[in-house]
Amino acid sequence: MLTQPEYNQLPLPQKADLLRRHGQYLLNRESPPYTVSLYSVGNFFVEAYYSKSNYYKGGHELRDLLSIRTINDSCRQKNPLEHYLDQIDLQSLI
Repeated sequence: MLTQPEYNQLPLPQKADLLRRHGQYLLNRESPPYTVSLYSVGNFFVEAYYSKSNYYKGGHELRDLLSIRTINDSCRQKNPLEHYLDQIDLQSLI
């Protein structure tokens, strides 16, 4: 499996293929005008940005794939996974 820096160097079609083959879908969030899907890929996360489209199956077009860091260099920075906290249900763990 590729490391995060290696993944970041790939062109978009190769990133999409790797995500399709090895990514584990976690959840979505809305960030207008995009729907953002979060995936786990090896030991890092990838956000897939989709926009509405009348030309593609499912009505969405992949616009970009961005890997995200989970460790901040500064405690003042917001954790990129914080956008997803309101969707996590811990009830089943109790």
